[in-house]
Amino acid sequence: MPLKSYLFTALALFALIFSACKKKGAIEPKPEEEGLKVTLENVTEGQYTASPGSSYTFQVKINSVMPAEGVNIKVDAITDPGGIVFPQNPVAPSKDSTINVTLVGLEPVRTVKVTITITSAGNENNKITKTFWITNKSDE
Repeated sequence: MPLKSYLFTALALFALIFSACKKKGAIEPKPEEEGLKVTLENVTEGQYTASPGSSYTFQVKINSVMPAEGVNIKVDAITDPGGIVFPQNPVAPSKDSTINVTLVGLEPVRTVKVTITITSAGNENNKITKTFWITNKSDE
């Protein structure tokens, strides 16, 4: 009789172990995004650009594969020297490979350091920063 009770316990234990070790569906790893590669058009990156007036439009061109959720662009404009902030209009998130950005409020004969931060909308660690200087050359 004792063998029957041990056999039943052993079978119950094996059934429990095998049901708990059932293979679950494989979780697909999220594919890695390609690092952003960006060029600025109509400005000279790291150099000085002349603006004919109080506003100036240039393009941010995404040369890498566009992230699935698109990119966000942040524009900072600060006088150089002086450190006075010139508020800029927000740039809408985009999935286009070429994005127009317009600087506004450029004062005559004043140099402004412009920093553009491009960030993947789906991965905040995938970002790139570009800098250039711009001077409004108009008299008014």
